Order: sequence, then structure tokens, then C-alpha cells
Amino acid sequence: MPPVLRIDTIFVPAIDTSAAAEWYRRLFDMVEIFRSAQHIGLRFAGAPSTSTALTLIPVERIDPNTHVAFNFYAPDPEALRESLVAAGSEVTPINTNGAMRWFDFTDFSGNRINVCHFPGKQ
Repeated sequence: MPPVLRIDTIFVPAIDTSAAAEWYRRLFDMVEIFRSAQHIGLRFAGAPSTSTALTLIPVERIDPNTHVAFNFYAPDPEALRESLVAAGSEVTPINTNGAMRWFDFTDFSGNRINVCHFPGKQ
């Protein structure tokens, strides 16, 4: 058996974890899977319990991110980008490289996140 089976959670800093959790729930159909002090765990609605989760961790300030810590795979990145723009998020244009399409956006707390799409992955 390998020493590690999966990435269990990705830690995302947030100044207001409750407000950030509500933002992720509303825009990405995530559900709360645990709450401990100010830490809040989220997972996509309907995903198995072994799916990678996001854990919002409390911080006093968000340092400007110069890199993307994680990305979401989206079946329709154009539609997702439109919904993020409508929600007031800072969003980059969609980039392409062959069949791969991607863009970056800033979440509720100011973290830079990437969205990608490429054929053959669901």
C-alpha cells in the first residue's frame, strides 16, 4: 500500500471564514462538512466522503498571492467565468493552449484560484 492515498484537504486562508464559506457554498454548490472554532470544511455537494475538501482557516490578513495554490476543473469554464463576473469577482480572460482552456479568479478572501478544462476529463 502506498504511504499516501489522496490529498484530503486544501487549506484556504480567510479573514471571515463564515462569510467565505457562504461564498463557496453559493457559487460552487459546496456543503459544510465540519466546523471547529473558526475552521470550516467544505466539499462539493454529492461528492464522496473521500473527495478532497477545502478547509477555510482564519487569518488576520491575506498576503497577495503570486501563485495559484489549487484549481477547479470545470466542464464549462465560460459559463463559470460569467457567473463569477456577475458575482463581482476579479476574473482574468480565458486562455487557451490547444484544447486546454483556463482562467484565474480571486475568491472572497483575495486568494488567487485557477479554473481549467480539457477534453476527456470529467
